[in-house]
Amino acid sequence: MGIDDIINVVLNEVVRAEKLHPYWPQDPIHAAGIVVEEAGELMQVCIDHVYEPVDRLDDMKREAMQTAAMGIRFLINIHKLERDMI
Repeated sequence: MGIDDIINVVLNEVVRAEKLHPYWPQDPIHAAGIVVEEAGELMQVCIDHVYEPVDRLDDMKREAMQTAAMGIRFLINIHKLERDMI
């Protein structure tokens, strides 16, 4: 999978997440908490992959994609906050 494919998968996840969870916190602390939660889930599947006798490569890809998508949502929200301040 090349970078273009990865970017498309992440952007599709952003769209899916926005439809599934349209509300995004305006407070950057709570918004960052969502990103951190996804990163924590990524860390957990990585730990499981390394220390358990289970192949978790697909789970790691999925969690990394979700973490990236929430990072993009965070950036979109920060841009909106910045624009509203002007």
